[in-house]
Amino acid sequence: MAQSPPNEILQEIFKYIVNDIDHLHSCLLVNKIWSSNVVPILWNRPFHLLLLRNNHLSHQIISTYLSCLDKEERSKLDLNGITRSLSSSSSCSSDSSPSSFNFDFPLPSSYSVIPSHPPTYNYPSFLRHLSYFSFVASIQEWCAVHNNWNPYAIRKIVQALFRLFAKFSPSLETLVFVMDMDNITNGLMLFDDNYHNFNVPLGSINSNLVSKRNLSILRESIVRNWISHIKEIELAGDFVIDQNFPVLLTICKDLKKMEIRLPEFEYDEDGKHYDSSVEMSARFIELQRDLKHFTLRESHYPKAIGAALLRQKSSLRHVEFIDTVFDEWCPLDWIPYCKRLESLTFIDSEMLITKILTPLRLSPLTQLKSLTFKEDPVPIDILETLIHSSNINLREIVFGWPEDCKQDGYSFILNSISNFCPNLTKLAAAIGRNEIPELFLILNNCKFLQCLEIYGNGCLLDVNEILPELGKYLPSTLGELDVGARWRFRSDVLARFFENSKHVPLYKFVIQICDFINEEHLRVIVRHSMNSLKHFTFWDKIFPVTQEGMVKASEWLRKSVS
Repeated sequence: MAQSPPNEILQEIFKYIVNDIDHLHSCLLVNKIWSSNVVPILWNRPFHLLLLRNNHLSHQIISTYLSCLDKEERSKLDLNGITRSLSSSSSCSSDSSPSSFNFDFPLPSSYSVIPSHPPTYNYPSFLRHLSYFSFVASIQEWCAVHNNWNPYAIRKIVQALFRLFAKFSPSLETLVFVMDMDNITNGLMLFDDNYHNFNVPLGSINSNLVSKRNLSILRESIVRNWISHIKEIELAGDFVIDQNFPVLLTICKDLKKMEIRLPEFEYDEDGKHYDSSVEMSARFIELQRDLKHFTLRESHYPKAIGAALLRQKSSLRHVEFIDTVFDEWCPLDWIPYCKRLESLTFIDSEMLITKILTPLRLSPLTQLKSLTFKEDPVPIDILETLIHSSNINLREIVFGWPEDCKQDGYSFILNSISNFCPNLTKLAAAIGRNEIPELFLILNNCKFLQCLEIYGNGCLLDVNEILPELGKYLPSTLGELDVGARWRFRSDVLARFFENSKHVPLYKFVIQICDFINEEHLRVIVRHSMNSLKHFTFWDKIFPVTQEGMVKASEWLRKSVS
């Protein structure tokens, strides 16, 4: 029998599939060595993975954790009658071997009670990332499945498991206090026919149940010490004004990354809820000793947040605004003071007018390595200024909008990139027919380019003459090519493209709009693509560059592309 690779090598390999539960599950079943290396990966953020999968296995994760409780904690739960209610069900003696797993998510065999024997692994010790809302929703599902639905039982289990995590998990790195109702209602609270007798009203998830009654556990010393080590936190405004939130303010002062989502502006008639969220969020920012990464998402931008971030001017390296609504009276006048800022990102903002960004033009940043304006329209003058000021430091530039940006006239910006950014490693840009010469100029001048994403301008573009030339200009460092524009080309043109780009170590090739792809295109990809290309992607579906991959791609195209 072939010897298994060393654990260190296995762990490095598994890092590349941390979000692929199916492949991780397959690796889990190989042997005990592989299993022992996969289990820590799956269990370092189990509730995040559940939301990715939208499945109904969250109650089994809770059963597994409950099996790890000691006698004292079980006794506390027994006071509530929780374990007594379970004892009437059939028992499960212990954790099963990996080969007997019957679930998509690798868990011990189906629990209907808290087993009498400890599980194979100390699952709580692997926890590093906790999504609080999906955690509590999982407990709600567990209670519903076991016909024990009541707020008191939920609260007791939350408290018991927090103590369990604090006892065995050496350090928590990420804590998320954001409720994604789409994921929770689609994945964690909608039971299938097997659970129809335990269906729980969706409206039962509310901030009173999940937040105010349960966050009091943060006041216990063992939990406080555990939480104090976190480096990243994601907050929704409703949690910020929770009566127990000040506990986080007193113990979490060494955050490296913070993401905040404020409630809707004018949340109630007098806006007090919104104002309180802004005030507490700003205070939390000010108290940090070395904040490096800040994100404001799905919120209005209040001036108080900017004033708080100004206090972090020496430490901030990354700032992001995603789905943010700006006010013309709140310019970003604090950003130029962050002299060591390395990345600045704007994605799908509203009211991102010149007045808001003027401070960046008057006092531009010089140390930027990454600059993103996924906006429509893109503020051309600001982008131009920042390209000139950061020049050789810039490694990544993203501008335009992937879904057919209607704005034209980027030739001037592309020309500036080719002249001022020789060290560029990633370019994602809206490129129409008029910008093709400038694109070739960038490919000729930027010798270190590794990733190229081409957005469209909403117009169909016949690239039968352009694509083969593009293959010649691709730099020998390019590994990723993502065509999101509405390009059209024949199969023989694709073959010439591959022939002209043999010098390129391309390993990722994406065609986002593929309604013109036919069997001949697929045969070209399999026969003529460079040796480095192992997979190709249509839209978001990945296929191996093999005969089998071609068959699967052909089937998918017939079903998906009209």
